[in-house]
Amino acid sequence: MTTQFETKESTTYYQNLGWQHELWEVVRYFRSIGKNEKTLREFWLGHLREKSSLAILDTEKNSKKCKIHGSVPLKQETTDLFFKYLADSERQFESLKSCLRTEAEALSFCEKLGFKVENTATRSQDHHQSSQSLVAAVTQISSEIAAKFGFNIDIDPYHRCVWFKERDLHVTARNLDGAIPCLVNPFVVWEIKEYWGKTKGGSKMSDAVYECLLVGRELREYEAKHDSRIYHIVFVDGKEQWEHRVSDFIRFIDLYNQGIIDDLVVGRDVEQRWSEVLHHILSQQNQPC
Repeated sequence: MTTQFETKESTTYYQNLGWQHELWEVVRYFRSIGKNEKTLREFWLGHLREKSSLAILDTEKNSKKCKIHGSVPLKQETTDLFFKYLADSERQFESLKSCLRTEAEALSFCEKLGFKVENTATRSQDHHQSSQSLVAAVTQISSEIAAKFGFNIDIDPYHRCVWFKERDLHVTARNLDGAIPCLVNPFVVWEIKEYWGKTKGGSKMSDAVYECLLVGRELREYEAKHDSRIYHIVFVDGKEQWEHRVSDFIRFIDLYNQGIIDDLVVGRDVEQRWSEVLHHILSQQNQPC
């Protein structure tokens, strides 16, 4: 299965650590220190490198924060792995952000292939009426490939996905954007996070990350309990807004490397790579359900 990540070997290595490895809590902890808290971030990184002390911060408030952040106990191998991961994830970000498209580019792709594109309706006509061009592309490409393999597909579901196995039931925390072959016991599910507004984005984009984290983590727990395999794919696009929400975008990269999501398809990667990914997944299935 091809991937757009330039550091695929690193991604495979990190995913092989397992989604419950200590590294991921350290990464999440670090990401939680806002970039507006630059001094605190530098303190904590320096603390891990054993080149810093509380003396670099003056205020009582910041000193208390440093005492908390500096008290996190970590194994040396986890600390070394953390610094390696920071460098690798930054390289991945630089590679992936170049795949983000403008709305015009996304619409042009759909128009070229004859994909019908709906708009996201808003109450105020003064707001940008965003297209659902990524939804249209994912839907059409997925439908065509699934049909080749004899699978049905459920797009834009109005209900949640459910899995039944050994008298046990798992229900997704929210409605997803697509499932193969249907909402009952699907083996492929996906979420689409496209934002085309002309603003700098907002909390909705942080919410998008946490929605995918919640769904993905619950799926990994269900898989471990029942020895199942469910592919969880996340699609992201919208150059203007995601480039203003770098910290949220990088969290998606973290979720992918952690294995909480199985693939992160960004922008123009949907135009070719998604078909390759789905072909690979469906070719591994024995019989349509």
